[in-house]
Amino acid sequence: GSGKTTATVKLANFIKNKYNKKVGVIAADTYRPAAINQLNDLSKQFNIEFFTKENLNPVDIAYEGINYFKVSGIDAVIIDTAGRLQIDNIMMEEIKDIQKKVVPHQVLLVLDAMTGQEAVNIASKFNEDTQFDGIILTKLDSDTRGGAALSINHIIKKPIKFISNGEKIQDFELFYPDRLASRILGMGDILTLIEKAQSVIDDKKAKEFEQKIFSSQLNFTDFLEQIKNIKKMGSFEKLFSLLPIKNKSKLLGNINISDDQLKKVEAIINSMTIEERIKPYIINSSRKKRIAAGSGTSINDVNRLLKQFSLTQQTIKNFTKFGKGFNIPFNFS
Repeated sequence: GSGKTTATVKLANFIKNKYNKKVGVIAADTYRPAAINQLNDLSKQFNIEFFTKENLNPVDIAYEGINYFKVSGIDAVIIDTAGRLQIDNIMMEEIKDIQKKVVPHQVLLVLDAMTGQEAVNIASKFNEDTQFDGIILTKLDSDTRGGAALSINHIIKKPIKFISNGEKIQDFELFYPDRLASRILGMGDILTLIEKAQSVIDDKKAKEFEQKIFSSQLNFTDFLEQIKNIKKMGSFEKLFSLLPIKNKSKLLGNINISDDQLKKVEAIINSMTIEERIKPYIINSSRKKRIAAGSGTSINDVNRLLKQFSLTQQTIKNFTKFGKGFNIPFNFS
């Protein structure tokens, strides 16, 4: 329940994309059959090599998996071992045996930030019974705001190396204490925001988009491209929380921002013809009816989007100053 198996794929995907490495994962959690299936399905989805073997114990699965990936030319291997909400001796001995057999470069403990003191207790017990190098802290998108991170580091003196702050595989990043402190204090995290933007936005296209904004040439085709960029970066709500703005409602006025609203806008624009996207002023009553039917929305929804067209341009101008190339699209209330 801590998100350990998902964190395995998140870490694999992070290494694959950030460092351009070939990554393999080994399913050695034989106590929870669903974990093997989950790891296999997610690995296929994100083009990560997968290994497991039936009728073997976790130690032998890990050992054979390492040898298999060595031959396959894989750069990094992550072993998903069994997890428990409570520490038990059998599990601890198994982990020690795997460590002796495969000699991993890093041993990472996955902890749920929402469990609070229990996460600290588990980390302390692991620290007493076995050697590990660092921690992956999951579910930092919750209301805990990182309190567990501070307690764990203070008590057991082990570094938190990665944090998982959402359900998407891309919601995974290196841990920076100063950035977490900034988030806890409600001061945003502009460096993380810029890094996310730089990973998905082409500089040349960003400059072209900015020129269109200030020359009043922006159209719905441009908006659609920006929505796709935002979706690659993660939840809009999370991205917006990284902005160093205390009174975000004052900046936005009565504009309603959410991922669901962006999906609705995307559907409406996809139902427009190319000409309508470039020249929204040609959209008359019959066109609105067709667009609404094609997008599964109402004519009122289409009208609302068209009315917000000019307001959106000003909203984007307000946002672009917070990071080079970071262009927030319009929203839809």
